[in-house]
Amino acid sequence: MADRNRYPLNALRAFEAAARHLSYVGAGRELHVTPAAISHQVKALEGYLGKPLFRRQSRGLLLTDAGQRFARDLDTAFDGLDRAVERARSSADLAPLNISVAPAFASKWLVPRLERLETACAGLDLRLSAGLDLVDFRSSTFDAAIRLGKGDYKGLEGVKLFDEEVTPLCSPRLCGGEVGPGELAGLRLLHDDSMLYDPAAPTWASWLSAAGLAAVDAERGPRFSHPDLALQAAADGLGIVLGRLRLASDDLAAGRLVAPFDLVLPLGSSFFLVYPQAAAEDPRILRFKDWLLREVAPLNAGPAVAAQSGEASPKA
Repeated sequence: MADRNRYPLNALRAFEAAARHLSYVGAGRELHVTPAAISHQVKALEGYLGKPLFRRQSRGLLLTDAGQRFARDLDTAFDGLDRAVERARSSADLAPLNISVAPAFASKWLVPRLERLETACAGLDLRLSAGLDLVDFRSSTFDAAIRLGKGDYKGLEGVKLFDEEVTPLCSPRLCGGEVGPGELAGLRLLHDDSMLYDPAAPTWASWLSAAGLAAVDAERGPRFSHPDLALQAAADGLGIVLGRLRLASDDLAAGRLVAPFDLVLPLGSSFFLVYPQAAAEDPRILRFKDWLLREVAPLNAGPAVAAQSGEASPKA
């Protein structure tokens, strides 16, 4: 058997990151070290292998032929290491992970992704319970919860998943993605009354005021106690809802809903994964948290909140 203690593991990590980024700066940012440290490790690895792995250019790095082959082989090796770690972490003796989830988050975001969770976290036995009641981890069987709030979870770990924003949403059958601000007066307004828990949360009245359309009657139209019900009504063409953009991300991507206006307002609350501080190193929670953060990354990489005053303009 080969003496694996001789392998320069830190140098291998540095090279693998630099090969993906084609940048010592990007690799250093990922590994939380300086670009100079990455350069030193790569040079040491090149000395160990006896061949150059990069061609240094004024605009960045290029892999040599040997560097390309080694990067591919190293990627395969790291994939095998990932699988080995995943198998070790997903041992059958892990207890089920009991999660209390806000109902709308469960139905609109989490449940549609459960197949991906099962693939990424094989062996993790997840038990979901939808509810809005506050969880007392000392007296309940729940291991963690997903809640919408301000992040003030005293005595608990709160990991922010994403901020939430609102904007008018409707079925493309209703407006075809093109509706002028003045045309809102002729559309049925749908209300997500779950936002009333926070007096500072946006309402149709505040959105219309910010859009310069205060003359539109903001109180008319049916009301729904849960955001998923309001979004479904909008997708069915019942009217236009001041809806939550992140919860509606799948409906928007699938074309079931469109967002005809540029004006977006912050909800003022965010979704958090919450669990006891004593469970911070629980391997079940760590795996679930890591998967959640990977899944929400595209939502957090989206555009910033649009201007919050002035006339709303329909999207082109």
